[in-house]
Amino acid sequence: MLGLLKKILPKKSDDEQLSERDLNGRNHVGYPTMQLSREIDNLVKVQYKSIQPIVKMYKETLLFKWGPSVINNALSDEQLAKLSGRNVQMVYLLLFRDMLRHTSDVITPKYVIEKNWPDIFAQEVLDSCNMLGDADDNDIAKKQQLFANTELFTIDTPIDDKHPQNTEIPIWTVPIAELVMLPPYMIYKCHRPLMTVILKKLGKNKKKQ
Repeated sequence: MLGLLKKILPKKSDDEQLSERDLNGRNHVGYPTMQLSREIDNLVKVQYKSIQPIVKMYKETLLFKWGPSVINNALSDEQLAKLSGRNVQMVYLLLFRDMLRHTSDVITPKYVIEKNWPDIFAQEVLDSCNMLGDADDNDIAKKQQLFANTELFTIDTPIDDKHPQNTEIPIWTVPIAELVMLPPYMIYKCHRPLMTVILKKLGKNKKKQ
């Protein structure tokens, strides 16, 4: 996969120069990710501008750095060829929504009165991307069930990078990881460190107010 997303999305005229793996990376990861990112940004500009820094920190790290790198390093050529772009979007959106849910106890967007605003935000992005609208999608039922989940993802277990086998991975990671053929450990390793940094940052900012 051509490094990260900036290289995953070359001009169409360059198709002949791309390997099959790079083409699959662009089509199954790059384009779906760009669509999701665009819809999140559009919604932030209209309704959630006051939380833009937190959204940007999480989104750009997960969607444009860690996520593509993990997928590229973990999936074989055959797996990447079979990877569903809609599933990639759903995994990103589930993690993104959980970030909003965790932070909603600390911050509330200006002019937003609904307590369940993270879920409203995620639903609008889901609909804008038509994420569950493909008639030939065999994973729709699984994704509907995952999206209907109202529980916070547990992020309390520290990660032992030197001995990954010693890290007790939360069960919530398993069905999410299956959507994109990744080990659950990798989903947790993408989400928990980011959440730790964001919640710590928000806690400090709250104390200053």
